[in-house]
Amino acid sequence: MVVWEPPSRDYDFLFNEVFDAIGSIEGLGYDDFDADFLSMLIDGWGTHTKEVWLPINELGDKEGLGFKDGIITMPKEFKEAYRQGIEEGWMATSCKPEHGGMGVPTFFSAVTWAEYGTSACMALSVLPALSIGVYEVLTHHGRQDLIDYFASNLATGEWAGTMCLTEPHAGTDLGIISTKAEPQDDGTYRITGTKIFITYGEHDMTENIVHLILAKVPGGPEGTKGISLFLVPKYLPSEWEDGGLEGISRDLNPDHNGVTCSGAEEKMGLHASPTCVMNFDESVGWLVGPLHGGMPLMFEMMNRERVATGMMGLGLGEIAYQNALAWSLERRQGRDLKGIQDPGQTADNILVHPDVRRMLLEAKVNNEGSRALAVWAGILLDQMHSEEPEVSEAATALVALFTPIIKAHFTDLGCETASTCMQVMGGAGYCTEYGVEQFYRDVRISKIWEGTNGIQALDLAGRKITQDYGKNLRHLMWPLTQFIEENRDNHGMAEFNKPLYQGVKGLQQITLLMIAEGMANPHFLAAGATDYCRYFGNVLLGYMWAKMAKVCLQKKGEPFYDAKLASARFFFKRIFPETVSLAAKIQSGPKALMDYPVEMF
Repeated sequence: MVVWEPPSRDYDFLFNEVFDAIGSIEGLGYDDFDADFLSMLIDGWGTHTKEVWLPINELGDKEGLGFKDGIITMPKEFKEAYRQGIEEGWMATSCKPEHGGMGVPTFFSAVTWAEYGTSACMALSVLPALSIGVYEVLTHHGRQDLIDYFASNLATGEWAGTMCLTEPHAGTDLGIISTKAEPQDDGTYRITGTKIFITYGEHDMTENIVHLILAKVPGGPEGTKGISLFLVPKYLPSEWEDGGLEGISRDLNPDHNGVTCSGAEEKMGLHASPTCVMNFDESVGWLVGPLHGGMPLMFEMMNRERVATGMMGLGLGEIAYQNALAWSLERRQGRDLKGIQDPGQTADNILVHPDVRRMLLEAKVNNEGSRALAVWAGILLDQMHSEEPEVSEAATALVALFTPIIKAHFTDLGCETASTCMQVMGGAGYCTEYGVEQFYRDVRISKIWEGTNGIQALDLAGRKITQDYGKNLRHLMWPLTQFIEENRDNHGMAEFNKPLYQGVKGLQQITLLMIAEGMANPHFLAAGATDYCRYFGNVLLGYMWAKMAKVCLQKKGEPFYDAKLASARFFFKRIFPETVSLAAKIQSGPKALMDYPVEMF
């Protein structure tokens, strides 16, 4: 039986002791949002996901979805759980009150909401996450009649949203998409083309599905500069006659808008999350944002979804760890190598074995370090909207830098953690009865979604560290070096501060090497990008563990804080040294890769 307890105590610690989450949103329009309200949200969402979402997760994996004649039917338990979430307002936490939302800060919805939803039922969690992404692009860039008509139903979850990028011949290289948008006299466009790998592209969870589609208007520029973004609903309004939507009701025409599903992929995991082939046949759509300006808007949504995908790695890593730990606390095999621990039992508990402890502690410590970095990133997502230029500039730079790291490093760790937790449980971990094998199958897509992790690494190494003459990196180095300097003479911090200093110094040196060598030989940068991203991720987690340790040193003797200190020590002794080998791999350059003859593969 699967077990899971929402890590609410950890979030309380991070939001209120490590970071000043409430103070960070001062002046951003959240005047009525305080620590008590935040605590209520964390506990309430934890209760909802544990009691409503978690019980349907295994069912969804086993039952999957139905596909017949272009129609996808979801398990009734999924529809019931989703409806309960709508009725309790959980789908609209971060949306504006005028659209039926709670209007809470982004740091809750992007971090805590995402982790709990993924842990409890990843297959269901992606539906509202996508819908909110469509809502945000629409409300920031759509014309007013589109906002008035679509925003409220997207916010509350009554209608669902998708983003449609990939085509059969165009994945990462979106400049070669062939979907066309023909302009009409009434201001609408007729969209024609096929999109693949569309999550929740078709289903019966909501009355309507609103697609954001990348397409090209004939006569536009070549490549990505000719791509525009269009909003295309599955069903048009019943009263709609021309291009305008102002003042009409949300009653829907029962005839679909030329939007059909011709296939649903059979996948390794996420069996209750539809992955669709979508066809658009002269479907009516509206331009969102400027003509030929679709790529920046879609990347705006994708970057938010990349953070959400990173949280999927954390969410499934956490529930995998909790189940492996619960198993370990009951399991007895062999004896402690230093002597029998439980003479009254036929075997000792497996936690006496160093390798079992290694696996569990790697899972636990990486999860908790990632959660701390996620909280920092969530706060920055809010601070990007500050009216103080120095605050918004720094937040924007750091979010740009952190996004590929969170997406790639968290999902790499999530896959490693789920696999490791299966290993802890031995043969039981490989059996469906205990749930961890499902977590491994489900989390595996996270390394591929929203741009593969190799693409994220290239984005970090090739763009984000050099952007605006290194501005992003400077905004990180300031707080890092300041923290190290502030704690240089703090004796209690030495075991954390000294390795952090070495890691940051190494990061600076490796970054300069990547830039210098990469300018002369782009293969050098590309060959080292993945290792560089992991190196960077470890340094950021090291910074998080040092910050947490500083708080906990003031409260030694209390079990929660003592456990954190022990975890910080484990991180710096057993995980952080990986940076040394990563640096060596980066420094080796691309020769061993690129000189390898093709015929020898």
